[in-house]
Formats: sequence, C-alpha cells, structure tokens
Amino acid sequence: MRVLLVDPPGKNKGFNTGLGYLAAVLNPDHEVRVLDLNNIEVGMCGDPNPDPPLSELEEIARRELREFQPDVFGISIKTFTADVSRYLFRWAGEERPGMARVAGGPHVILDGFRYVRDTKVEYGVQGEGEYVFPNLVKALATAGDVSKVTGLLRWEDGQLIQNPESDLIEELDTLPLPDYSQFTSVLSAGGRMRQYPILTSRGCPFKCSYCSMPTIMGRRWRFHSPERVVEELRFAKEKYGAESFTVVDDNLTLNLHRIDAISDQIIESGLVMPWNSMNGIRADRLTPESAQKMAHSGCYHVWIGIESADPHVFDTINKGEEFEDVKQGIRILKNAGIGVGGFFIVGLPNATREADLKSVDFVRELGIDAWWFQFVPYPYTPANDWVQTDATVTILRPAEGALQFGGGDIEPVFETSSYDKTERMRTYDDIHIKMGFYDRLFEPTRGQLANLWRVYKKVAPHGPVQLVDLGRFALTYNAKRTVRQLQRTFGVAARSVAEPFQPMKANQQS
Repeated sequence: MRVLLVDPPGKNKGFNTGLGYLAAVLNPDHEVRVLDLNNIEVGMCGDPNPDPPLSELEEIARRELREFQPDVFGISIKTFTADVSRYLFRWAGEERPGMARVAGGPHVILDGFRYVRDTKVEYGVQGEGEYVFPNLVKALATAGDVSKVTGLLRWEDGQLIQNPESDLIEELDTLPLPDYSQFTSVLSAGGRMRQYPILTSRGCPFKCSYCSMPTIMGRRWRFHSPERVVEELRFAKEKYGAESFTVVDDNLTLNLHRIDAISDQIIESGLVMPWNSMNGIRADRLTPESAQKMAHSGCYHVWIGIESADPHVFDTINKGEEFEDVKQGIRILKNAGIGVGGFFIVGLPNATREADLKSVDFVRELGIDAWWFQFVPYPYTPANDWVQTDATVTILRPAEGALQFGGGDIEPVFETSSYDKTERMRTYDDIHIKMGFYDRLFEPTRGQLANLWRVYKKVAPHGPVQLVDLGRFALTYNAKRTVRQLQRTFGVAARSVAEPFQPMKANQQS
C-alpha cells in the first residue's frame, strides 16, 4: 500500500523521530512518503519556523496527495498541532474520498477518543506506532479484521470503539534504524541531514505534575544499548552526511553508567562531533565524571528542566529532586565546559508574578541560557486536574492549539483569582524585556518594522535605559539578518553546528 505520513508545522524546526521509526518498519512491505510540513524551509533543529497561511499548507498537502495517491493518510499530532491537523484531515478526505485517515502521535495518546470522535477520522493510534500502525495497514491491505489490532480506535456501526491496549516495546534495539530518506525535507536537501536527531531512550519514571510524557511514553524507562546508539550515529554520518547530532530524549542521563558507555564508545569509534541535548536533562542525574565524558565526546550544550526559580513553586510540581540539585548540576556542566540552558514555565499551579520573575535573577546569577514557556495544562496530568477543579481557576480557552511561547497570540489557557490573564501575559513580556530577548516577542507573520514597533510599546514603560538597549538590539538584529541573508544567497550555512540551538522541550505541542 501507499502510505503518506504527515508531520504538521510546529513552532520549531525538527525531524519527527517517531515518523522516522514508523517509515522504517513500514518500508519493507509498503511504499512510504513523509510530508514534512515542520521543515518546509530547510534549517537546523530548533530554528524558529515560519507561520505559513492555511492556503499555502492546503496547496502543499493537496499537491502531495494528488502526486503520491496514498491509500493511507496518517498524521503525527501534538497538542499544539491538533487544530491544523483537523484541516489536513479535511483536505485529505476531500482530495481522496475513501482513503483511510489515521490520527496518531502524542495528542492522540493523551486525548485520542475525543479527537477521533470530533474529527470523524477513520482510525486513531494509541500506543507506540511501530506496533499498532503496521498491523492496521496490514489489515487494510488484506481486508483483515481491524478489531484485532490492539491500540486502535475505530468506528463500528456509527460507534467509536477502543480496542485493547497495545504492549510497550520493551527491547528498543529490536527496532530498525529510523528511515528519513523519504521525508520531503530530506529529499529537497539532496538526501542530507546536516544535524541528525537521535532518540536513545523512551519512558519516564518521574511524576512531574505538569508533564504528559509518562502517559505518552510510559513510566518504564526503556533504552537503546550504547552499541546501538553508536551504530545509528555511524549510519547517520554515512547515509545522510550528518555533521552533528541532537539528542531528543527526555531522560538521556537517567542511567549514568549508560551515558558514560555511550560517551566512551563515541570517542573510541572516532565519531566525535558536536552534539547537544535539546529536551532537557535532570540536574540530579549528573556527576563531574559523566559531564567530562560527555564533553570529550562532543557535547557542547544541554538544557535542564528547571521550571521555576521559586523554591515553593518548585517543590509543589513534584519533580522528585531538590532545588539545590539544580544549581549543583549546572555547576558540574559548566565546569566540564558544557553550555547550559534552563527551561522555565510561567503560570504553573501556585505561581505568582513575583515567583515567576525570580527566574530572571536566577539565570543572571548562574550565567546560563534560558527559555520561558507559558503553562499549557495537558490532559490527564495532575496540573490539569488542578486547573479543572480548583475553585480559584477560570478556564479561558482550550489547550488544543495553545501557544507556549511567541508573540501576541500566546494567551493563557486559564487564570486564577490571584494571577489573572493580564498579569500572566505582562510577566511573560517583562521577563523577555528584562533579559533583552526582544525577538522572542516577535510575531512571525508581521514584518520587522511592525514587530519592533509592537515591542517598543511594551518596552517604553520600562524607561529610557531599556529603550536604548532595544535600539542596540535592533541594530545587531538587522546586521545578523543581513549576514544570514547573504549566507543563504551564496549557499553558506547560516549557523554554526556548535551554536546553542533553540529548545525543543514541550515539543509535545510545539
């Protein structure tokens, strides 16, 4: 069968490793293409994405449907991309009536019954796609019984039926190497992936109140062996010409013996190249020895999930580590020569404006990079339960499609009686103004002058010193834009592989 898989556009560029694995398990028996709408413009993982209008996405999707003529059409959906995926499903149904449409990905694992029910797509995949999706495609190809496919949502006599759960993949090394060769983005780049994404483990045993990953990936931590990790890196270099790689795990350093072995084998095999960890590692799972090994194997930057610099708020989100562990972990990494970035969330349960603003002083004190998100409560997390039941909370909008970072559209999903929508948005803006991260308040659909004028109005109340800083930023920003435009014009890479990448954390949505 012909299978067209789709990764919808998010806020950041980055390859969908789940679709890479899925393409690999399907390829021996089916013809697979991946419409990579998250990398319409070729760039580096973590680079900000343009915000294409729906008309442009529709044109691209319909053209691919007409040219490839798939029998099965599947979308990997994150919470942030749930809304645009509805349009993609509609266009697919109009273009090829009778084609099987399949919803999968993190959002469908979390809230698939409601999503499939509301969109009326034919199937939903809940569980690890490498088990569920090939069994569905096989059943469709042979007119088999889809009621036997575990982990599947399906319709029967007008009723949505949820088949029994699928098992988790216990031995990840049994999976084939991901296949990105039929991603439209890779095809347009001549088959090359300058920076390769690698997922070395799945699952999370921790119970952070705001995080949906244990529900999506399972609480049992499963991993590729160090030998398999090195095998994949060697393949990435030979097959795709990879010059660097980015680790997209949630728990890369959970087992310190394993990360030591991976680092050692990278060095011994001669595969040392720049690499970073984009999703955030835990500060309490680090030792000076492991950090040194990571640095020697090419690691130059990692992100740590800090979430809040207020000890009280930090203690209430159930991270299972001490606040002092964070500071110690940062010191260990910096002493090893590894750059550090911290993720912070504005508006967590029990947060206040005063508590959220503490992150600015924390970042300056420790000398780290930082990225801030507006809190989006995910279904079936303790934090979302609090949002749904606490008497002080007023829900303002659905979580689906809600932005976590960016410009004016980043409106909170909820407010509380002590921390309302206006204060939450003002806090988010003020943090970026204090840090001088003015471009993170830009709207991708606005022109440069419109963005600067919009940010100028936000900065003006902070006084003349901040306005002078904005002026310096504008000059530097324009100079960098000019240089990058010249580099693109003459075919030179616009960014060093060893420059800290924008974060991919929370890319369940973005």
